[in-house]
Amino acid sequence: MRKTRFAAALAAAALATAALAGTAAAAPSSVETSGVRAEENIVHVTSANYDQVMESSKQKLVIMDFGATWCPPCQKMKPVIEKMAKENGGKWVLAEVDADESKAILDKHNIKYLPTLQGIRNAKDLPDSRRIGYGGANAERDLKNWINAQLAKG
Repeated sequence: MRKTRFAAALAAAALATAALAGTAAAAPSSVETSGVRAEENIVHVTSANYDQVMESSKQKLVIMDFGATWCPPCQKMKPVIEKMAKENGGKWVLAEVDADESKAILDKHNIKYLPTLQGIRNAKDLPDSRRIGYGGANAERDLKNWINAQLAKG
């Protein structure tokens, strides 16, 4: 357990360093290291790397994605938002939080419903940036518009 946390912290530190430098890690996109896929702009958030993720929000927008494996809307949104994260040109980082693994993080952000997205900048929630749910005829377009609105907030 301690070895896993250390590896996660080390990988998160590498992600934060890459974010600060404005570059991505040199690992292939299909490689996942302790939940971090740096050049795809995706990080799996745990209590071990939460502080590093918040620190990286001082350099670029972090979109916290609170979801669960048992949540159908979460699973429907996951490939869509991950694709957007991979194709965003480094403008923002997708920070995925599993509700079952990281209850303390959900409590810290007062998350009551899944899926919930929250824009984070400078280690703080962006005003009026909470998005709850996923679905509808224009779900993908609406999600893209929401992300663009978060980017516009700075």
